[in-house]
Amino acid sequence: MPGRIVNEILSSLQQVIPSLDGIMVDKVIMGLGYTGVRLSTGHVGICFTFQSEISPSCCQVYKRAGKLAGSKAIEMASMARSWDLSESVIGIATVNALSSIAIARNSKTYVISKGNIFDKIAFKKSDIVVLVGMIRPLIKRIQGKVEKLYVLERDLMRREDGILPDTACEEILPKASVAIITGTALVNGTIDRLIELSKDAREIAIVGASASVLPDTLFEHGVTIVGGIKVLDPDKLLQIVAEGGGTQELKVAVEFINLKPKNSRQCLKSSYRS
Repeated sequence: MPGRIVNEILSSLQQVIPSLDGIMVDKVIMGLGYTGVRLSTGHVGICFTFQSEISPSCCQVYKRAGKLAGSKAIEMASMARSWDLSESVIGIATVNALSSIAIARNSKTYVISKGNIFDKIAFKKSDIVVLVGMIRPLIKRIQGKVEKLYVLERDLMRREDGILPDTACEEILPKASVAIITGTALVNGTIDRLIELSKDAREIAIVGASASVLPDTLFEHGVTIVGGIKVLDPDKLLQIVAEGGGTQELKVAVEFINLKPKNSRQCLKSSYRS
């Protein structure tokens, strides 16, 4: 079972959304690129599908297919605790849909900006940057602007020359002055350890559509900025998911946003350094 951070996010959602028990799941789409969940409130959340890591049994990808719509949203969100990737993907997509409600309720407690997270991080020429999860657009923009860029990637199919396996995190992340971790770490149960290993970094960023969670818990564990999405056109987004779209295709239906804590005391980096 994934660690304390996912559990704390679920607890925070229950505290922030008083009507949570009455919110149901209206639709689930497990696309090739992303998985989408629509709630009875109309809110939509998505999560990276992990297509290469979810092993189908014969033609079956998820055993409860056909029985998910109509479930309570909090029960489906609790699937984020599962070590079964097909379940945790659906769970985090539901968490993200619920988080869009919670973030709107708590919006005054964050500094929210639009655009690429790269432009919100003050990189220095002396920085050692560690990117956990290969995001090609970020790699191109960071290379040459810092002293060293390490890229760690789990998927063998995406590991190009110079890219290290994710198991190198134990050695590499403690060197980081800037750590950028993809939101898929919330799904595969690695988020707690990755943040812990990054405790000495000046900036810890969690990025990607899968990172569109209520960010308070991440801030409390030392994360300084969270880059996710705000859904502008739920129907179009679900169509893109159903038709196998990736991040580039999402842009017509979402807005990329970045959240920082308005109160610096929300970000408790010092607690990891004690």
